Amino acid sequence: MAAVQLVCGGTELSPQGHVREADVIVAGAGPTGLMLAHELALAGVRPTVLETLAEPTGQSRALNLHPRTAEILEMRGLLARLQAHPIQLGFLTRSFFAGIPVALDNEPFGSRFPQQIGVLQSRVEAMLEERLGTVHGITVERGRELIGFEQDEHGVTATVRGPEGRETLLRGRYLVGCDGSRSRVRRVLGLPFDGTDGGPQTRVAADVVLVRPPEKWFDGQAPQGVGEVDGRDVRMLPDVGLTGMITLSEGGRQTHFSLVGLENGVYRLMFSDPEQVGGRAIRRDAPITEREIQEVLHAVGGPAAELKELLWASRFGDACRQVDRYRVERVLLAGDAAHIVFPIGGQGMNLGLQDAFNLGWKLAAAVNGWAPDGLLDTYHRERHPVAAAILGSARAQSTLLSREQDMSALRDLLTALVELPETNRYLAGLTSGLTIRYGAPEEAGGTDGAEGADGNGHPLVGRLMPDLDLTVGGEPVRFGELMHTGRGVLLELREADGPSRLAPAVHGRADRLGHVVADPAAGQDVHVRAALIRPDGHVCWASQHDTGPDDAALRAALTRWFG
Repeated sequence: MAAVQLVCGGTELSPQGHVREADVIVAGAGPTGLMLAHELALAGVRPTVLETLAEPTGQSRALNLHPRTAEILEMRGLLARLQAHPIQLGFLTRSFFAGIPVALDNEPFGSRFPQQIGVLQSRVEAMLEERLGTVHGITVERGRELIGFEQDEHGVTATVRGPEGRETLLRGRYLVGCDGSRSRVRRVLGLPFDGTDGGPQTRVAADVVLVRPPEKWFDGQAPQGVGEVDGRDVRMLPDVGLTGMITLSEGGRQTHFSLVGLENGVYRLMFSDPEQVGGRAIRRDAPITEREIQEVLHAVGGPAAELKELLWASRFGDACRQVDRYRVERVLLAGDAAHIVFPIGGQGMNLGLQDAFNLGWKLAAAVNGWAPDGLLDTYHRERHPVAAAILGSARAQSTLLSREQDMSALRDLLTALVELPETNRYLAGLTSGLTIRYGAPEEAGGTDGAEGADGNGHPLVGRLMPDLDLTVGGEPVRFGELMHTGRGVLLELREADGPSRLAPAVHGRADRLGHVVADPAAGQDVHVRAALIRPDGHVCWASQHDTGPDDAALRAALTRWFG
């Protein structure tokens, strides 16, 4: 196996005189790395999580959970902790495509979470890190930076620089780069990060504290809609904040803005860089000053709109990039290390959490020694197309929002198309993640969408198992609650007194697979009698007829996914 670059000049051994060891090295303690560490720990694997920053920043680039992300967090019993600290996004919990004024309708998919949930990224990170410590006894190693590594057929040896500059070696069975868009892991691997830099437009996001709240800026005008004020098109969104188009004093430049309340008196201000209109482009790394922020606030609310404190600010473009493979032998990439997306619709954190949820149980299976051949490779095969589709959607939306050319005719046409149920359903499923179906038909061993077929041809195969209301052992339970342990489930649906037929199928797999006999509640659209569900909630075998443990398709699915 070819070695990858090792940076180890001046490297020392650990104080005990040997290389420290870990099951899995996770580089990066953002949402992706922490979610991955949680999934690994749930499966009995001990990750070592390295984070360059000495302390959490408290910054929150992301503000939302899409419906599919809410579903997977609920399957681990994690969502309620986040819902206790909501951000009120109002109608912005609905999804839109390129700002076209037709909401995307997720109701037909039957999810318990048909809309986005407002939550700060910092809350997600804090919840996951706290749970790692209190439940699994794992502490994030902060102030420790992975600076290089080499891998062989048995594992990966990483060079880690500590807070005082001393370098030590860390040995793991696998390494996962969850270290963001400027990923050191990706660069050491030498993987190209292909995609587009986007156009010259840049945008600014800033978290600010104001001297007085926005509803006090406009001399008692109705909070439901400020409208045209001194040439400004400013709209007050109930329980959300302000949005509109403003003209800055210098040169009469126009810019679109939004101002949304977060928590503890903090507001998120976003605006497009006005210099892009008929002028020069601003570099992404150009500093954002308090004067720049104050100028935008004054243009929105006049003298009453005063900045008290600028907490954090970032200038970003509409670049979309993705590596062509998520795995290089014993090193894998997830989250922004594998893909970056123009942040329209808030997809970045959601893609990363979903990556981690897909990868965690597969990587744990490899470490624990029961992974079937090819299981770890399904991570790339399943997640790469999902991110590619989101990147394609983001590029399209960026073009539709371009100020470089008139898009009004195209937007009018798309508005009519998005009003059509078929178009709306397609875009809603893509944006929310609710139509994700893992596995091509030829991989699944059946025909995609073969209505009424048994085994791998069942229409549920590849999709997330519906969160059915069940009765198990005389007690009401939702299917999602059966997934809290992180194991797979062989589910039999039958009347309360009906006999179990499939219990023998799980023999020898009790550490990774549970068997549950349940009675579905009346009134649900249930077209399945038995289903095999992976630890990430996706169905890998289903039958709508009674069958036994010797069912050939069931045995094939058990071998393929559970060893």
